[in-house]
Amino acid sequence: MHAIINLTSKVGGYTMVLEELRQKFITCKSYEPLEHNELMDFARQLYLRGELTIGHFRNLIRELELKGAVPPDTFEDLLELT
Repeated sequence: MHAIINLTSKVGGYTMVLEELRQKFITCKSYEPLEHNELMDFARQLYLRGELTIGHFRNLIRELELKGAVPPDTFEDLLELT
């Protein structure tokens, strides 16, 4: 089982949640995410594998939606991501 990603480190007084997710994405995929939707999909995969708590997952999704990411439209779209 994978370790839960630490999303509570402080840098400059605020939580670097998205930056940690981006770094994990780069490490796993070997390329930079091109859009926030890629990070949203990646966060969903980490959550489904038990690597993110529900609280961390919800916070990430909320932050990504504020930056313009949109969730999949249908259940079929969601299945394509996993």
